[in-house]
Amino acid sequence: MLDLLVVVPHPDDEVFGAGGLLVLAKRDGLRTGVLTLTRGEAGRTLGLCTKEELPQRRVEELRRSAEILGVDRLEVLSFPNGLPQDRDDLPRGPFSGRSLLDHPEAEEAIRERVLAWRPRYLVTFPPDGINGHPDHVACSRYATRAASGLARLFYYAPPQGGLPITHRLRLPEEALARKLRAIAQYKTQALSVLAFMERAPERLWTETFHEVGKEGVWEGKWW
Repeated sequence: MLDLLVVVPHPDDEVFGAGGLLVLAKRDGLRTGVLTLTRGEAGRTLGLCTKEELPQRRVEELRRSAEILGVDRLEVLSFPNGLPQDRDDLPRGPFSGRSLLDHPEAEEAIRERVLAWRPRYLVTFPPDGINGHPDHVACSRYATRAASGLARLFYYAPPQGGLPITHRLRLPEEALARKLRAIAQYKTQALSVLAFMERAPERLWTETFHEVGKEGVWEGKWW
């Protein structure tokens, strides 16, 4: 049984959007979980491994991140990692070119875990995926349906996004430090990490969410 479940498509999606949330929830005695739908095989390698080795490397990075964040349960599925539209610089290699949008069976996989783990809160991407990545959009769609009637549903809601913020967490120093340590585990994705820090540095210490069906703004923890 879990209290909080974060459902994301790729390794590292959990820490950018909800790293502090996971730390604070765990500190307050909640059982936390992360369900990652792909192994991130479409990411960059930065010369740290071969393209064939990348999926396992990214899963290892995810496991180290989850350990730092205090995640109680981590499961990684093997649906294909799609390419965002602006990533035409990557060789295809063994990658099939398909994305989560081509795999509606992922919805049932999520629902099976929700039924088994019974989280009170489920956090995932908003319907637009924040940046339009097809995997983000698909993950939001599947997780939203899977959680229907079973958990309070929250979306990542960056300030520049289209959804109103209903919950805002400003991270204390210890939680921020652990989040930064978890981010640092993703060495193969260092360019993405730097791009995130350049584009939205405030999201390192402030995490914002939209609870589906709620209005107003709640400052701090909601559990």
